[in-house]
Amino acid sequence: MLQKKILVPLRTSEKSLKGVHHALALAKRLGAQVYILQQGASTKEEDPFGSVLEEALIDLINSARDAGLSLSHHVATRNLKEEIVGMAKEEGIDLMVFETDDEIGRRLLGQVKPLVASQIIQVQEKVVSDCLLGDAPQETYGTGIENV
Repeated sequence: MLQKKILVPLRTSEKSLKGVHHALALAKRLGAQVYILQQGASTKEEDPFGSVLEEALIDLINSARDAGLSLSHHVATRNLKEEIVGMAKEEGIDLMVFETDDEIGRRLLGQVKPLVASQIIQVQEKVVSDCLLGDAPQETYGTGIENV
């Protein structure tokens, strides 16, 4: 049986690592290999939060490897959509995990989806409405997962 392959694209505008966490949890259960494809890093001046996220990603990668997971980290040198499609085809990616908390993520998913044969999972913040309060603002809670 061939090892399953999971691809997680990370955009520079990502503000969390939910997709990576989800992919690693799946990889642990399935015995899959994880490919993290990170869009070329922005500078600290452009995105000061990005350096914190980068450090957290490195820690997460090292922890996953220490736990015995098979993982590779790649930095995109071309357009992210082209890199995702290319890697999916070249590596035989079975599953992709996309974070779609913003319009950019949803647009990227929409562009990639018709070009790949891989199964796609969408990970996003789950919005919970408080029905008892009527018009009260919605609150974010947990992570919602949707197969696309």
